Amino acid sequence: MPKMQGKVVLITGGSLGIGQCIAKTFAKEGARVFICSRTSADVNYITKAIQEENEFCEGLSMDVTDSGQVKAWVEDIYQRLKRVDLLINCAGIYGPIGPMETLDPKEWKNTVEINLFGTVNCIRAVVPIMKKQRAGKIINFSGGGVGGVLNPNFSAYIASKAGVGAITEVLARELKDFNIQVNAIAPGAVNTRFLDRVLEAGSNPGKEFYERSLRQKEEGGTPPELAAKLALFLASEDSNFITGKIISAKWDPFHQAKEFREELEKGGLWNLRRIDRMKFYEKT
Repeated sequence: MPKMQGKVVLITGGSLGIGQCIAKTFAKEGARVFICSRTSADVNYITKAIQEENEFCEGLSMDVTDSGQVKAWVEDIYQRLKRVDLLINCAGIYGPIGPMETLDPKEWKNTVEINLFGTVNCIRAVVPIMKKQRAGKIINFSGGGVGGVLNPNFSAYIASKAGVGAITEVLARELKDFNIQVNAIAPGAVNTRFLDRVLEAGSNPGKEFYERSLRQKEEGGTPPELAAKLALFLASEDSNFITGKIISAKWDPFHQAKEFREELEKGGLWNLRRIDRMKFYEKT
């Protein structure tokens, strides 16, 4: 039996890049996939492509920063299917690129609106349903070196994604008693429209990052399928003991997580933490 047979899965930013790959993967695994994106042409294209494979997919052109639209989308799905099993927050943008003092503050704010508040809007819409079900999973997307090396000239993107990482940890604790797991994926350097945006920016990202992006374009980057595989794992019952974590699709051995379950549950591993000369121990 397919891994996600009959599961109701909501994917924001599901029409392009990593979101599109995840939508196709979950539909192939038997899920009832609902995607949204701002561009109707992109949404319609991928929805039709999935349906032509005799798999379930519905798409909607929607802005995740509009809490009213988000609430209406989620409520419509719930009224028809009486459940929401999984929310995957893929919608995001790089925003303005360059030294922070040179950036348009409206564009900077818009990046946070989409990446952070868009994620929060969608979570707020599904949590009451998942609490009622006493079951559910939420998968967010961190990135931009969150938890690792932070690239200069991407202040809006990194600040918003750091917020996503922090909210992932906070909500995991808030929702743990309701059997709702909240995690975040760090997908790696995937060749998406984000990469095209960097290359279009020329010298603004900085010489080192720009040259690294050129090499990434030529070499192919991290396959989006890695993020899709991690999303499938986090959506399965095999990962029910994992919550509040930021997991690298490329570097973390998530399929071996049961081997260090105690360390994961204790805290610290795969979390946002400051580490100086002494190991960080969480006081409980």
